[in-house]
Amino acid sequence: MKNVLGLIISHRKLGNSEILVKEIINNTPQDCHPELIRLTDMKIEPCKACYLCLQPDNDCPIKDDFNFIVNKINQADALIIGVPIYLLGPHGYYKMLSDRMVSAFKFAAFTAGKPCILVVPYGAKGWEGYTKTAALVMPRLLQMKIIDFWQVEATLPGESLFDSANLEYARHLGEKLFDSEAYVPGIRECPYCGSDLFRLHPNNKIECPICMTEGILQANNIPYFPPTDNWRFSASNIVEHFDGWVRNMKKKFYAEKEQLKEVQKVYRDKDWWIKP
Repeated sequence: MKNVLGLIISHRKLGNSEILVKEIINNTPQDCHPELIRLTDMKIEPCKACYLCLQPDNDCPIKDDFNFIVNKINQADALIIGVPIYLLGPHGYYKMLSDRMVSAFKFAAFTAGKPCILVVPYGAKGWEGYTKTAALVMPRLLQMKIIDFWQVEATLPGESLFDSANLEYARHLGEKLFDSEAYVPGIRECPYCGSDLFRLHPNNKIECPICMTEGILQANNIPYFPPTDNWRFSASNIVEHFDGWVRNMKKKFYAEKEQLKEVQKVYRDKDWWIKP
């Protein structure tokens, strides 16, 4: 039996994120076991950058619900994420969860290649902002097989089902969850990660800020990215960064700890903090 996890990132009960994720899961094959997590009901603290999670047998030491959530993601055979667009970006709780993925290279041993669908309701056209770029980060870190990034125009709770095409498409996604090919980015999206935002450099050069691939903006305003294996979310680069560079930064911290304290102490007595 396959486990299908729905991760709902919205306070709204029976809002569009929840309803569409439930409809997808409800139409997965009969031998699937469904589970739901409402992330906003969980306690998620900010990452403390202690790097203890990088040790092979360590979980995150923060006493909140992160380890429960990530263990459920690791155990699932498919992940359906429902995250609405708020102010030009995805719900802040999603970013909080993504920021805790410092040891994602360890999680990817469980999640790599597993199907993931992102359902992204939004209200007003033109207010999608940087949502797609930001929302793709977590499943890319986990090296999941992204099946779809589905943006749905719907503001009021349940409004997405006023359009029967949305209901039909949700059912289709559920039925084909384990048989679908990976999402193919459009001609104006990064062919490696799917981001729709780029940095512009001189001489028509462009860079994807999410996966660091470089390309050329052609005369027809369509980006061209040459084939490469050197992109941020490749398995080797993820391990090199988190298990290499980040771990080395902790070693460097201990080596330079006393010198760093000298730099910091000038500011120690400037206690201008305020609280309510």
